[in-house]
Amino acid sequence: MTVAAARKTACLLFLSLSACYLALAPCTTDGRGYVPEDKDAALGFLASFNAWVKGRPVQPITWTRHGPVPLLLDVPFVRLGKLFVSPDFVLSLQPVLLTVGLLTILYLWLRKLCTPGMSLLLTLIAAFGTMLWPYAYIGLETKQSFFLLLAAYLGLAKGKARGWPSVLWFSIISALAISMKANGAILVPAIAYLIYVQFRGDWRSRWKQALTAALVITGIWLLSVIGWRLFWNPRGGATRALQAWVTASPFQFFTNAIGLFGSPNKGLFIFAPVLLLLVYAIPRALRAHREITVFALLVTVCTVGFLSTLVVTADELWGPRFLHVTIAPLLLLIGAAWPRFTWRTHAPLMVLGVVGLGISFLGAFYYYGERGAAAGAADQSVLEWLAGDSVWNEVLFDARLFEVWASGGVDPVPWTPAHVWAWTAPPDAKPWKTVNLRDYADPQSFLLYYWNMQLSGSDRVIFRICWIAAVLGPLSLLWVVARTSNITAARIVSAVPILAIRGRKASRTL
Repeated sequence: MTVAAARKTACLLFLSLSACYLALAPCTTDGRGYVPEDKDAALGFLASFNAWVKGRPVQPITWTRHGPVPLLLDVPFVRLGKLFVSPDFVLSLQPVLLTVGLLTILYLWLRKLCTPGMSLLLTLIAAFGTMLWPYAYIGLETKQSFFLLLAAYLGLAKGKARGWPSVLWFSIISALAISMKANGAILVPAIAYLIYVQFRGDWRSRWKQALTAALVITGIWLLSVIGWRLFWNPRGGATRALQAWVTASPFQFFTNAIGLFGSPNKGLFIFAPVLLLLVYAIPRALRAHREITVFALLVTVCTVGFLSTLVVTADELWGPRFLHVTIAPLLLLIGAAWPRFTWRTHAPLMVLGVVGLGISFLGAFYYYGERGAAAGAADQSVLEWLAGDSVWNEVLFDARLFEVWASGGVDPVPWTPAHVWAWTAPPDAKPWKTVNLRDYADPQSFLLYYWNMQLSGSDRVIFRICWIAAVLGPLSLLWVVARTSNITAARIVSAVPILAIRGRKASRTL
């Protein structure tokens, strides 16, 4: 496949995945973590800017917990939403586009490592078989993950940036990668490694470019720090807020590190099952593509190392959300280890991809807050229980909800989240409360939720957009698969004469 053909396929993949994601999208940011806060801050920023331009009194800017840098990315979407449908709807598209953009970068990078078929297969597993899909609707972590992978692509896959424009572009993207969240400092070693690779062997001749890159990255990050300190300082400071979550036991550091990968409730291997293959892929990838492997491991080790110091390593959201940033880099290692697909060797890859599809579908189909609402109704809304209690396992809980929704009807579906006492219940123990699963079984998809309802105004526009996306998304994705299959077949056919000539030469030699 030529470079032009690979880019054309990547563009088609971007459009098809965007449509597929949009088909089940909730089309709102309400209740999605701190995204509504960011939306309100962006609206306030636009109002203040408009007042300043017109010479009116300017209201103070509302600072967000992650500083001004992510806010600058939100403002264009909110501004466009004031012209089309609503700011809430257009801003809800941002994580979808960022996730699809990340997947497109992943595909382009895999094309440098793998065959077209293997590249597409791993990209589709990433898109629908990992927690990248649910987080395209939740809206958190997507900015940081996108810019980190883009920085790595520019720093490793594209080779050394020779011209000043390329150096500045790489520097800005790297700065954004560590400035999109207040915890971005934990990714500094990974970004430092990208800088090292960029200027390795050229320090003396390119010291001006290296110094400029360091200054740009540091400057943007410091501006971000100043911004999020304005949010946290009135609340006692970010350091003080973090100290309340830091564990005092070194043993918990070890158990946390293991649990981040293998916990049945919040383990990365549950919410991205394909990453189980890393046990075999990392040694092979390290021999074949050392720089990519070192970068992916730096991202993972730094993130896991930081999270392991906390009392609770996950929250009420879907899966281990703070490991979202590691998924795409780790998937690269699987492609680096096995560039060609063979059914006999890679049957586990297909099995894990299918398992991941089922799990990720549940996370995309339901709003993560339904489990928290049910836990609150049962008087069991405890963060440790939501993160580690098998009774409140989110995969099993959403599977129950899907069964209720698929069976139809309107009758109550009682469910008691009972626990097993060890071994005798206390004499004053209260009975476990029963909740009605029917109250939480409606899907978050705008299209499915309003399927049989009469809509008007902007709601009708959104419904039609989602309906069109539901039709065009799968069809265009099949087109991408067919296109890749044709290219793969053409490569095989073109290779036959070459193999035949080599065979004749070998026979003559004998």
